[in-house]
Amino acid sequence: MWFLMTEEQPEEERREPTIPAGKPFNPLATYVVYTGLVLISYILFWLFYYPALIAFTMFFVIILIRDTQHVLKTYELSFARKAAVVNLCYSVTFFIILVVNGIAITRGLTPPILPEVRDLASWSPMFILGGLFGMANIKRMYGPRRTGFQYP
Repeated sequence: MWFLMTEEQPEEERREPTIPAGKPFNPLATYVVYTGLVLISYILFWLFYYPALIAFTMFFVIILIRDTQHVLKTYELSFARKAAVVNLCYSVTFFIILVVNGIAITRGLTPPILPEVRDLASWSPMFILGGLFGMANIKRMYGPRRTGFQYP
């Protein structure tokens, strides 16, 4: 009855996340897209002032929230997940500053958040889009090739 005997299965070892194998990564392509988006945001600011800038950056904050959720659900590497959360936190912080201070400035009021930093609201798009830039780098370095929002 040798066929009834079962072999003992070795205990499953705890699998630690590993850094993915290297793949071609060119951050300069992401820099070009980031620079273009920042230029577009300031052109919109110059043409239509804060309401257009808020609408433009809100689109990218929504993309960043969605991509962060994707990274948290699917990526194994702890660093990638933590970096995605940090990018989201500072981007949302600067988006809130942009919305609150931008609306106040549009209405002729003093900005309520850090009024001593006069141009904080107008600097915010660089930081918001910087979070998107960081997310693009995380996805290109640590994730599969085609997930979420991809730059060309």
